[in-house]
Amino acid sequence: MTEPSSPRKPRFNIGDRVRTVGPSVHPREDNTGTVTEILGSAQNVIYRYRVTFVDNSTDTFFGFELELAPS
Repeated sequence: MTEPSSPRKPRFNIGDRVRTVGPSVHPREDNTGTVTEILGSAQNVIYRYRVTFVDNSTDTFFGFELELAPS
């Protein structure tokens, strides 16, 4: 008998400081911001993250487009 797989947890949490990375990311003067919303659910293992930047602009990213920013 196989165990049901546990739902995948989000890679980042609300309040995490992150940096945008990768070729699909629109270049910004400062690519560091704060995760302000996590879009997805326990049933949907693909999460997207709404990030607010220093200039108060926001954008939504997949986890592979973000990395934790150095403190």
